[in-house]
Amino acid sequence: MSDPGNDLHDLVTRLFAERVDHEVVLEAERTTLLAGLWQRVAELGLPWIGVDESAGGSGGGLADVVTLLRAAGTHAVPLPLLETHLATWAFAASGGTVDAGAPWSVAPGTPADTLTVDGNRATGVLHDVAWGGSAERVVTLLGEQLVVLDPSDAWVREGRDLAGQPRDHLSFDGATVELLAAVVSAEQLRQRAAVLRAAQMDGAMQRVYDVTNTYVYQREQFGRPVGTFQAVRSHLVQLAQVAVMTRLCVDRAAATLAAGEEGSFPAYASKLLANQNAALSTRSGHQAHGAIGMTQEYVLQDLTRRLNAWRGDWGTERALAGRIGSAVIDARRVATIATDRGALTV
Repeated sequence: MSDPGNDLHDLVTRLFAERVDHEVVLEAERTTLLAGLWQRVAELGLPWIGVDESAGGSGGGLADVVTLLRAAGTHAVPLPLLETHLATWAFAASGGTVDAGAPWSVAPGTPADTLTVDGNRATGVLHDVAWGGSAERVVTLLGEQLVVLDPSDAWVREGRDLAGQPRDHLSFDGATVELLAAVVSAEQLRQRAAVLRAAQMDGAMQRVYDVTNTYVYQREQFGRPVGTFQAVRSHLVQLAQVAVMTRLCVDRAAATLAAGEEGSFPAYASKLLANQNAALSTRSGHQAHGAIGMTQEYVLQDLTRRLNAWRGDWGTERALAGRIGSAVIDARRVATIATDRGALTV
């Protein structure tokens, strides 16, 4: 779906390569939001790609969002790009007009959430909201209502994920909210989020391969590059395989969703595959690097810590495997499921 030669790919790849290096990633872990970096991507309208221009967005389709987030994953961009997209996409679909400037976020809807709405007042807690305390607005779905909250009205308990990115708990006590009729369902939101998080993961996996391939042919042992040893080559092969495999699965899932077809199986299968492949990528990348891969001063852990953190987002391996497995057993037609779009509802 995403053409490596298209203008958006070239733009975001060049921008992130110039603006996001290892030191920037580490700096992001010491603050809540890199305002200068956000301002630059906002000036270009990147966070609102995939949101209709008539609603204040930048236009473009799901394939363009995949291109953006894949590049963001490749460069470990420490910004709420996925979260802003999901929140403003759902908001615009419900008739809202986006004020493209500040980041937004979306509550993933954890079992621990206790938020209730009475009239236009909200009380309760939203858990694990990425960049929740830094967002201008946070969006969540309650039944058939889209609830838009202002984090400045909340008590924020700050947290961090494995990659040092903000994951906040927001507590509201009678806060005024904006309510819209939800056009995007919770299921549609989860499917889109699963595919787009998997796109970030396949970008990160590709970078793990690139970084590892460079390192093993620079490092010498016994008079020759360690990349010439068979054991190390096997790691490189696996790293290349998992990156390409995940990319193909993500592109198929995104094409299915963009076409408006039944997309639960390809969406959740792409996230499950990304989760499994992320574990393989992390292991092979670190084994090929040896001890240097574990140091904070080296770029590899920028990527592998994100891969490990993202494995828990929008569908864990265990939850997705159970859900897909149950649906396949009930369907009793594995060959059709594997080859035909829309053949299975998960």
